[in-house]
Parts: sequence; C-alpha cells; structure tokens
Amino acid sequence: MELENFIENVKQKSEDMGFCFDSQPRKVKNAVWRKNIHPEKEEDFRKGAYFGLVNANEEPIGAYSDFSLVIFPNAECTHFVIALGVGSLGFNKDYSVATLPWLRRLFSRLRDGKYAGKQFFKVDFSDIETSSAVTNHLDGVDDLREVIGKYQTVLPACQIVEIQNGEEEEALEIVWQWLATYATFRKVGNNKKQRDEINKYLPAIKDLDDYTETAIYHQLLNERFIVLQGAPGTGKTWTANKIGELHFSGETGKTYFEQFHAETTYSDFVYGIKPKTTGDNLSYEEHYGILWDAIEYAHESGKATLLIIDEINRANLSNVLGPIFYLFEKNAGHRQNVIKIGNKKITKLPENLYVIATMNTADRSLAVVDFALRRRFSWITLRPHVIEAQSDNLFLTDEFNRFSEIFSRYASSEELNLQPGQSYFVAKSEDAA
Repeated sequence: MELENFIENVKQKSEDMGFCFDSQPRKVKNAVWRKNIHPEKEEDFRKGAYFGLVNANEEPIGAYSDFSLVIFPNAECTHFVIALGVGSLGFNKDYSVATLPWLRRLFSRLRDGKYAGKQFFKVDFSDIETSSAVTNHLDGVDDLREVIGKYQTVLPACQIVEIQNGEEEEALEIVWQWLATYATFRKVGNNKKQRDEINKYLPAIKDLDDYTETAIYHQLLNERFIVLQGAPGTGKTWTANKIGELHFSGETGKTYFEQFHAETTYSDFVYGIKPKTTGDNLSYEEHYGILWDAIEYAHESGKATLLIIDEINRANLSNVLGPIFYLFEKNAGHRQNVIKIGNKKITKLPENLYVIATMNTADRSLAVVDFALRRRFSWITLRPHVIEAQSDNLFLTDEFNRFSEIFSRYASSEELNLQPGQSYFVAKSEDAA
C-alpha cells in the first residue's frame, strides 16, 4: 500500500463519517487533521511519524491534549499501529469521559469485530502512566517499535495491523472500524448519510449473552442443566416456560415447574415425611417432591422431561438439594454410588431429564451459589435488549435506548445487573411512558 494513498483514504473516510476540518457554510469544524510524516526523511519514522485526528480546539502542529485517533505507520507501510491516544499535554476536557466505563466498553467492541487481532486495551482509560503491552509484539518492525515505545503510556487502546500483499482492503476496514468507533465517541455524523457510514463499520455489540429461545434450547440439549441469569424483566422465566411449551409438552414430553424461596426445603423439593390428620388421629406419610415426580415421569414415559426451577438462588441450596446434588452431572457415565430417596434408589438422573434454573442477578438477598453447582450447570446471561411487542402492546424503544445509554455510560460491570429488562418497556400505549 502506498503511504500517501493510505493517508488520503483515511482523511476522505473521516470526512465521509462527518469529521469537518474547516468551518464552512452549514458545517462546523469538529476536528483537526494532523500529518506528522515526511516520507523523504526515513529517520522521521523512528522519531514519531503519525497522522490522524485530534480535538477541534487543538493546533495543527505541536503538543496537544485529550483523546485523538492516531495511526503510526512504518517507513515501508507494511505495518501500522492504530490507537486511541492521549496527547503529550495530558487531559484537558476529556478526563471525565476517560473515567467512565462507557468509553472502554465502546472501544472494547472492536474485539468482537471481524478483524479482531493484536489489540491492547488498558483497564483504566484515564491511566496515562502505565505502559501498554503493545511494544512486546512489534518484533521485526524496529522503526515502529521505537516510535510506539515513546508513546506507549498514552495509548489506552491500540491495534497492530500488518498489511500483506492482496489484503490492503482488510487493513483499511480495520481502520474504518476504529474510525467509526472514534466518530461515535465524538458524536459526529450530523446527517443520515454520515450516520449510515459510521454504522456500516461500527462493530455490533456482541450478542453471545442475548440468546433466542431456539439457541437456548439447543444449548440445553447439549448441556442438560442450565441457569438463565439476568436482571428483572430480561425474560428468564418467560424463556424457560416458552421452551417448555414448544419442546416439552403434549406428545413430546412434560414440563414441571417449581419456584424456590427462603423456606423451600429438601422435603418440599425431593422427599420428606409429612404429618396427616384424620379426625383426631395423627399419622405420617411419605411425600415425594417435584424432582422425584420429574424423574419418575422421565423413567416411565421415556419422553423428554423438563424441570424448571425458578429463582434457584433464593433457597438454601445445600439444604434443598442435599445428597441429590451429586446427581447433577451431565457426563456421569456409569456410577456405583447409590442415592436413596425414601425407599427408592438412584445412581444418576435419566438422560432425558433436563433442568432450566433461573437466577435474578439484581437480587441483593442472594444465597451463595456453590462453585460445585456452577461447575455442574451451564450459565447463560440474558441482557436487556430491544424486542417486538406482541398482541396489542407497544415496545417503548426510545425510552429503552435512553436507559441503556445511561447504564452503558455510567454503570460499573456489577451495576449493569441492575439495568431494567425489556419487559418493563412494554405498554399498551405511548402515554405509559
């Protein structure tokens, strides 16, 4: 790739996304274009050759402050480092946003993009004293390694890109992703064309935790025992019941449902002796809980059987599960250990018995979830997300997006568990907002 063509392409794409380097009629300057490169002076590439965008109130040359998007190429333009950098004057107006979780989340989305590679992100984007690990991965590119070594403390986020023959377009697309992310940070893009150009390259939020009922069902088939965890309103119980309705009902099988609470006991869930009065007579009888009912049905019918345990964390799990905890092992194989439930004996759970548990991550009264339980279950986090309302209801998309923006910008990772789920934004009319 020719260096000058590379620079001009980046400048043009910046303008396409809404960066304006000179005030014009109906356009306001919102960035400064910098080019500190002299191709005829190869020694410059060891001193600090770079090009990119800095804040609109900065000078076109010299020291500057706050965040910039910079590209450091080597002399041959076979490698470059693209980075969210902080000027040598440190922070002026950007310090407050540097401390927000949102900024790191925004740039961390680049990890989920098509061209995720040698990327380096500091834990704290306001940290301009700790060195980045990027220089440890620049062996063989001495001039670039020397330059990055000078700036490594002020690069909160960066990526090394190698431009191989025939892959120039791929290298440019990596730049466009970083540029679109920086444009989102700087809130440029005043018209639809510019916003479309940004969204075209902006990495989507990774949806590994935003499962459909179909995806969860397939994971249930593979794992057998899963926990759906998430904030209130994210559809944990609804999803579990929907899977039961679609795949474990009628001719295909049966669904059992139990909601745990602080007073749930082993006698309620598995087996116990309960008093029975007939007139003045007191007697005791065996009581087999819903777990045993599900086991018996799975054994006798041979059909797919689902047990839903709602709010599993609200009970004292050690007391409720007792010795049957040992049975929740998807790859149990042949076992000799016998678990007694009343007068019945069992060595493992039926292969056609599946369990979906739900857990509210915003619940401050959570019981401690045993590590052994975490090992035996597959954990799926349901996040708040936009949905299509059913029936005559509306989904209040604007209100939901405003809430999501607030939580994304200000909430810590732990506080994200408190974000209201999508069900809170379903209403009969817009007036409900």
